[in-house]
Amino acid sequence: MNQQTQPEEIDIIQFFTAIGNMFKSFFRGIGNMFKWLFFIFVDSILYVKKHYIILGLGVLLGLGFSFFAKNQADIYYGQATLRTNYNAQLYLQEKVAAFNDLIRKGDSVSLGKILDIPSTETAQLQNFELKPVINDIFLIDDYEEYLKTKDTVVYKFIDYEDYKKNINKNNNLNRYWSLKIIADSPLVFKNLNEKIKILFNKDAAIEKRKQNFLFYLDIQKQKYLKSLNDIDSMRAIFNHVWLEAGQKPETATKNIVIANQRVEKPEELYNLFLERQNALINLRRTIEQINKYNGAIIFLNDLPQKGIRKSSFIKNKYLKFSLLGFLLALSILLLKDFNTYLNKYQQQKAGKS
Repeated sequence: MNQQTQPEEIDIIQFFTAIGNMFKSFFRGIGNMFKWLFFIFVDSILYVKKHYIILGLGVLLGLGFSFFAKNQADIYYGQATLRTNYNAQLYLQEKVAAFNDLIRKGDSVSLGKILDIPSTETAQLQNFELKPVINDIFLIDDYEEYLKTKDTVVYKFIDYEDYKKNINKNNNLNRYWSLKIIADSPLVFKNLNEKIKILFNKDAAIEKRKQNFLFYLDIQKQKYLKSLNDIDSMRAIFNHVWLEAGQKPETATKNIVIANQRVEKPEELYNLFLERQNALINLRRTIEQINKYNGAIIFLNDLPQKGIRKSSFIKNKYLKFSLLGFLLALSILLLKDFNTYLNKYQQQKAGKS
């Protein structure tokens, strides 16, 4: 029994010893790598110090050239968040792809006709970027509206996370999009908001769906307005009757006939105030829906009236040409050193032969 346990103990010791050696090799390798990087960094500084005159001349040469070089055109951008109605997101994607295609072809005239802006402005456009926006604040509102339109019990069991996953998988179902426009001039953005809205509201298929839906909402609105008028008329009758009854209690009777209708109970028993509150809530919701679906494209935040300058290090011509001058001088020095190395290697090879 002791003979069996002793080899097992030796094997375990060897196993942990091997693991320890492996970790030592690993950390030693990491230490050697940092040491190597440190020596490269020091050698680079020493190399720059050795040739600082030539490298400095390269920087000065690039800086001098930058005074004669033409300024590179600035780039401007504007970004908006959109909500689409009536499945306009499909039309939006098609239009943005068509816009970019015209920009690539340089056909600013056709693009100007589509957007109804001068071709001199569309010639300044560089790109349209369209991306879906997944935002809980937006999606929860849509999710609640989605459930309200479904009457079956099955739909009521679709929780928000399932709804969100489905939107993530199918971008075409998402109604929220980020539209980023890049241009050479900040003035191009001045009228783009209104032009894009008009463009999408002109589409015949979208306009028909919009009119049908808004017609239904307008009927709902008129119904709630009529209910309010009827309720207010009834309240006025009750108030008149009970005011008269309070002023002349001796002539008040239990049943008072007004406008061929018999009023037998006070307003409180009919809950007219509560009915009026409910009608107001329904009316407000309907008006909110009308405003929400009033356009095929709704700008939740508009494009800026003036484009925002897109800053970049490469746009500064002084820094750019100074860096290019430095890299040019460094390349010449490295080529010179490489040529010296090749000459020495050739001489050593000739000596051995």
